[in-house]
This record gives sequence, C-alpha cells and structure tokens, in this order.
Amino acid sequence: MKVSTSYLFDRATERMSNLQNQLSTTQAQMAVSKQILNPSDSPDKAAAIQRLKGEVQRQDSHTRTLKVALQRYSAEEVALKSGNDILIRLKELGIQASNDTLGLDDRKTISVEMKALRDQLLSLGNSRDDNGNYLFSGTRVKTAAFSENDSGQVVYNGDQTQTRIPAGVERTVQYTRAGTDVFQRVVRTDGKAVGFFDALDQMISAVDSSKTPAIQQGNSDLAQMHNALSLSLAQTGSDQKVVQSQLDVLDETALRLKSTLSDIEDLDYAEAVTRMNKEMMALEAAMGSFSKISGLSLFDYIRS
Repeated sequence: MKVSTSYLFDRATERMSNLQNQLSTTQAQMAVSKQILNPSDSPDKAAAIQRLKGEVQRQDSHTRTLKVALQRYSAEEVALKSGNDILIRLKELGIQASNDTLGLDDRKTISVEMKALRDQLLSLGNSRDDNGNYLFSGTRVKTAAFSENDSGQVVYNGDQTQTRIPAGVERTVQYTRAGTDVFQRVVRTDGKAVGFFDALDQMISAVDSSKTPAIQQGNSDLAQMHNALSLSLAQTGSDQKVVQSQLDVLDETALRLKSTLSDIEDLDYAEAVTRMNKEMMALEAAMGSFSKISGLSLFDYIRS
C-alpha cells in the first residue's frame, strides 16, 4: 500500500504538536510544582483537592482559636495562683489577728498588710491576656472587671455571660469567666450573701478596730474565698489540659490531611524532570523526522 507524502507530513505535524503540548504541560507543572493545572485536567482530583483544602482551613481556624484560649488560660493560671497565695497569707494574718494576746497596735499593723494584699487581689482581678483583654470581665473583655467607687467600695463592671468554645467531639470549655464566679460572694451562717471585696474590707476594718467577733467572721469568710478561688484555679488547669489534648489531636489530623493533599496535588519533581527529558528527546526525534519529510521534492509531493 502506497503511503502518500502528505499523509506522512500531516502525521509528523500532529505528533510534534502533541509532544510540544505534553512538554509545555510538564514545564508548567514544574513551574508551580503542582500536578493539576486546571480542574478540567482531572475533575475527581480537583474536587478532592478542594475538599481537603477546605478541611485544612477549618482545622487551622479551630487550632488558632484553641491556641488563643490556651494563652488566656495561662494568664488566668498566673493570676489565680498569685491570688491563691495572697489568700493563704490573708488567712494566716486572720488567725494571728484573732489571738486575744495581741494589742490594738499589733492588730493595726496586721490590718495594714491585709489592706496591701487586698489591693493586690483587686489588681489581679483586673488581669489581662496577651491581647490586652481583661480575663475576668465575662464578655466585656475591654472593660476592667473591678473598680472602686467614690466611697472606696469595689464594684463589678463585667457581665455574667460565659462563652464556651468546642474542644473535641461533643465537648466544650469555658472561654470567658465572670469575675463574680472567680471572686465569689461569701454566704454566712445567717444566709446573708456578701461580695468578695466587701467581706474582705469588713475583715480588714474588724482587725483595724480590734473587733474580735467580726474578725472570727472574717476568718470564716476568708476560708470560703480561698476555697472558691482554688476551685477556679483547678477548673482553669482542667480546661488547659483539655485544650492542649485537642490541639495535639488537631496537629495530628492536620499532618494527615496535608500529607494526603500533597500526594494528590504536589508534583513529584524528580519524576517530572525525567519525563521532561524524555519528552524533549521525543520532540527532537519527531522534528528530525519532520525535517526529512519536508525535504522531499515538490515533484515527489505532487506525484503522491
């Protein structure tokens, strides 16, 4: 069967075009280090890539939220540990002040130290996180939790709202804390509830004026204050552990997702270099064949 020169010419042209397209695709893939240049190249893989990227973004967003929460818990822990130490010292001073052998001047000296410790507690109640947000104002994070009014009484400026964030499957942790939950009111035997700082001020006044019954009541109040703050400290520690555990899970999940995404999306550069070299050699060979076909005489071309 006679093969025409025009047929050979068309076939050579088509082969060179195909090889040039393949080489261009490989070079474009190498330029961006990606297997898929357009969704139409592989719709199934393109859909999988988008799905995985969306999941990675959700995981990253959740991780950022939990890391902010962890930083906040760390700041809370520092403040609450300091507050715990202060209350321990206040209890010691309260016991000393209740000693009947102490004179008026001795108790006044104790009251001075207690007043300084009370001011430290007030300062701790207005602690902030690394972003400048108040820790114990509920959701009013830009407002100082506590302040003193014109009469020197401590008032709470935050709200009672508790914000919770997800930390694992069907589990949440508290993100914002109300100052009145940390610096809780005390409830006395007569059923009367007294604010944290009000009770503390009454105790200091009782020590300063040597009122023994009021000092004894103050010691009972201090025990309640210490227990409540210790519980808040324990809760913060528990939330820290939960969040850190969930961060570890998220890190492992993110690594797995990114590895899967890389397998589908990223280019095997060594394989691509080898493929490009083969395509270049094939193109050179095709161009050589095309040159020979193009060299046929016009007479041979017309005769075919």
